[in-house]
Amino acid sequence: MNRLALLFVLTLITGLSSLAQSDATQPQPAPATVSVCELTRNPQTYNGQRISVHAGVSMAFENFSIYNETCNEKGPGVWLTFGGDQDEVTAFCCAGPRKKGIDLDVEGHRIQLIRDDSLREFLRVLQTQRLRRPDGRGCASDECYFYRPVSATLVGMFFAGREGDMPGYGHLGCCHLLVISQVSDVAAERTSVPAGGEFQCSKKTWNADRYSSARLHQFLPCANYSPECDRNYESAFALIADHWRDSIDVARGHSDENARIEDSTGSWISADLLTGYQVVDRKSTTPRVSVTRQVCTQSAGSAPRPAPYPIACDQYSLGWEDDEADAPAIHDLMQRDKFEEAWAKIAESSSRTILTDGDETWRLGDSKGVAMYALHAQAQKWNVISDKTLQIDSCDDVSLDKQKNHLMDCGAYAPDGMQVFEVGLMRPKSPASAEGSARETPWIVTSIHATVCH
Repeated sequence: MNRLALLFVLTLITGLSSLAQSDATQPQPAPATVSVCELTRNPQTYNGQRISVHAGVSMAFENFSIYNETCNEKGPGVWLTFGGDQDEVTAFCCAGPRKKGIDLDVEGHRIQLIRDDSLREFLRVLQTQRLRRPDGRGCASDECYFYRPVSATLVGMFFAGREGDMPGYGHLGCCHLLVISQVSDVAAERTSVPAGGEFQCSKKTWNADRYSSARLHQFLPCANYSPECDRNYESAFALIADHWRDSIDVARGHSDENARIEDSTGSWISADLLTGYQVVDRKSTTPRVSVTRQVCTQSAGSAPRPAPYPIACDQYSLGWEDDEADAPAIHDLMQRDKFEEAWAKIAESSSRTILTDGDETWRLGDSKGVAMYALHAQAQKWNVISDKTLQIDSCDDVSLDKQKNHLMDCGAYAPDGMQVFEVGLMRPKSPASAEGSARETPWIVTSIHATVCH
């Protein structure tokens, strides 16, 4: 090759290399700005496009979506998930586990996530909640969150599902999908849910006369979510509040999902979770109801944090799935329905990796004592100061009759609703002829999970 030809080839290679570098570093085109209403009205128009949408964000059990209350669209909504390897923020069917270190891939598009202060604030206000109600019961739906409503500007890639009522993304395929790559303009309002503080709750019952019973029966039964139904519901509980001379805002409260029992005609709880009513039908030939009123008042010396204080919750987790050497083999055994072999391997892995230092005679105690020891010991390893008043909520045997192992799930919580722990335990079942030897068999801790708010 002569010098002139060689010079031409080198120039061509250099030019192509520069062009490739230029293309790789060029910024992506600006996303299309679209409203929630337009997105749900014409989803196919934006399919596969990067978009920017400012919207209200709903997050609760089996729900992570955007909304705009002014939209009149009746079709499927828009489900949210994060790009990158960010874990899902709510439980829903049917989401598989995210792979750590690998960006989410949807329809052949690998989508990254910008991790900055706006994302961290977005996750904080979405997820931070009182972990137990003031009366000690668990929270239902989204009643315990400290920040609602939440809104933000979300940039990401939009995927329109198939036409019809169930497009295919999100919980049971309910929705279209927006994969978030960047968050900004986060705004949230502090709810009236008390942050911390301990409360004492008391109950009283009103057996309504025939006239009041008839009025409540007229208002409460509702088979739809029409405005008239909502007005009747509010009228019923305004009538009940008036009987007790309670000064409450009925419209800001909501149905008490935690109080549903047989023969319940309706229930209501205040936004601060401190006052609630439950209406129950009394067995009679004529309409008669009784109303149970629960009121929680602050215990002396244990006040909630003032509303302006920012609140955050941290999650901690340790379990057999963290053992990178054994976890793949255990998952494989479970997928092949070889559960006994899987649990044997879990026992081997857990006994080797979870709380294995020092004197381990504590493993010979009863399940509640073992769970409390384990959660306090692991809390120290996480540098978490566990509440001294933590109490075990329950220790439930979740093993099947035919299984060779006792599997226990123990839950503990702080009375101020700011800490919860869950501990998984396992030990072999003793033969019926040797029940006395059960106490000589040590418990194995298979998992410890904690949520600590501060």
